[in-house]
Amino acid sequence: MPELFSGIQLAQSELNFSLVFRGLQKVVMDMLSNLLRILAPAIALVVGVLGLAALSVSMVDPVGFGYLFGFPALAGFIIMWFHPKNSFKTFGKSVAWLLSIMLLSVLGSWVSGLEGLICITVALIPILFGTLLGGVLYLCYDRWKKLSKSTLSVASLPILAIALADVIPANPEVYQISNSILIDAPPAVVFQMLKSIPDISPDEVETRPTHLLGVPKPTAAVWEEGENGAVRHSYWSDEVHFLERITAYDPAHRIAWDFEFPEGWAPEGIEDQHVKVGGPYFDVLRGEYLLEEKDGKTQLTLTSWTFDGSGMGVYAEFWHNFFFDDFHDVILHVVKARTERAWSEQS
Repeated sequence: MPELFSGIQLAQSELNFSLVFRGLQKVVMDMLSNLLRILAPAIALVVGVLGLAALSVSMVDPVGFGYLFGFPALAGFIIMWFHPKNSFKTFGKSVAWLLSIMLLSVLGSWVSGLEGLICITVALIPILFGTLLGGVLYLCYDRWKKLSKSTLSVASLPILAIALADVIPANPEVYQISNSILIDAPPAVVFQMLKSIPDISPDEVETRPTHLLGVPKPTAAVWEEGENGAVRHSYWSDEVHFLERITAYDPAHRIAWDFEFPEGWAPEGIEDQHVKVGGPYFDVLRGEYLLEEKDGKTQLTLTSWTFDGSGMGVYAEFWHNFFFDDFHDVILHVVKARTERAWSEQS
């Protein structure tokens, strides 16, 4: 009897183990099935969005509201159209699915070299808003299709949005961006420091947000007199070199110049492929140093004038200010540190 009882217990244990194993196996298989059901369309959609982006760039102007809002709206509509059935039924989960696919697509565009980091950073907010707009359009269509069979009219709305937004007249703008700093030295001393700023070491320049986006740090500014007047050579890293053609020179008070960007002034990859200096959407026109005496000190103001042809209004103005505020602050702090150190040694 003891042997029989022991055999029954062993058989029951093996049966329980088998049932547990099969249960776990079913759970794992269900999880893998659900993951594949979501992952497969996600990968396909990311690849599809990247392909659509590459195609649309050759067909539609990639700079301006028409593209930055219209294309993501179209992509958002498509992403929601092909979302896994019986999944993401709540609004929050739908938004998570929508934005996840678009963010993965944006990441893919950077990794593949389709877009640069600066372009992605500038365009990210319109892309996300446009994507959400496309998702809302799909939800409206999803509700409306139950009452109507006219699919084409609603599905074509994002495409029409691209076309209509792209024909809206956009007036070019010239932005004046100024930044000031107070330097503990007389204007005459500061003025001499401005003409040439040689051998700027990396330690002199604090790492700024623009540097994290790939903009190099300044390394030197060299003043040169010639038959056609004075020119200042500006170097940012070992690869970037542009000119500042002097147009006004008032000792201890003002220096003004026009920017010149000769061919080959920056290597491939520094500029965004869609927004190049001197192109139809962006240019750096002129600059100016203004020195004012303030109780024995000097208020130094650096001003740049930039051109914007994107037609994106306040949004474009924000990014012009973002980059040039950074550029100005870097230069002004280098001038302040060097001038005050030299003036204290003289005094």
